[in-house]
This record gives sequence, structure tokens and C-alpha cells, in this order.
Amino acid sequence: MLKKATPHVTRIRALDQLHRGDEIEARLSVGPSYDDVVIRRGSVQETAPGIGVVWILDRLTGLRKAINTDECSVWRVA
Repeated sequence: MLKKATPHVTRIRALDQLHRGDEIEARLSVGPSYDDVVIRRGSVQETAPGIGVVWILDRLTGLRKAINTDECSVWRVA
């Protein structure tokens, strides 16, 4: 019987830890009693650590999206 592989997820606290091509998730906190909700998932295209923004190629839409780290948390999915 095969086991389903679960991805290893690590929270990114500084955008300089990210590299082009890294697979990440952007999560939004919806309250103290709930898990964070994944709002975007995709591969890193560009980062701007000075302003707290990372651009990804969104896996769902195929479009380039900006993620503001002031509004959500960023998690590396490996």
C-alpha cells in the first residue's frame, strides 16, 4: 500500500530567505480559533524585501500576483 506524501511546510519570516522558483503559500489569519486560510499558492518570481512584497506565478490562475507580507504570512512548501 502506498502512503500519500505530505509536503514539508516552513514559515518564511524574512523575504531574503526566498529564491526564484520556490513554491510558497500565502495564508490569511481568520481568527484566533481557526487555522490560517491559504489564499494564494505558486512559485516565486521576484521579491522586494524592502517593501515586504513577493510576486508569484499563481498556480490556480496562471497570473502573476503580488503578496504583501503585512497582510498575510508566507510559507515555503517543499
